[in-house]
Amino acid sequence: MRVILMILAVCAAATGLAQAEEPQIPPDKEVIQFDTRLGEVTFQHQKHADLSFTECTTCHHTFKGEAGETVKPCHACHTDKSADAPAAKTAFHTRCTGCHEYTVSQGDTAGPLKKKCKLCHVK
Repeated sequence: MRVILMILAVCAAATGLAQAEEPQIPPDKEVIQFDTRLGEVTFQHQKHADLSFTECTTCHHTFKGEAGETVKPCHACHTDKSADAPAAKTAFHTRCTGCHEYTVSQGDTAGPLKKKCKLCHVK
């Protein structure tokens, strides 16, 4: 009897894990454009989400994946006036170029790196 209960518990847990998928990117967020002083930056959101090593929490680090929870946009926390989070510019430059540099150091191809501003910022 204990074995049957154990098997049922494992199956129930596995089913719950299988249903806990990453949220889908809404169609209007598949490509995100940011207007900056140096020009418009186009972020291929869906392309990054499709990378095998990427999870939503890689960038949306406050997302817990709880039922009913929505993913906050970057600018919800990363503002110039926030004392709790770095400004969006700092967060993007650190997170994006840091990931690209790390990816290149591992022998893979990646997007733009530091000091090549015009590869992201297009006027």
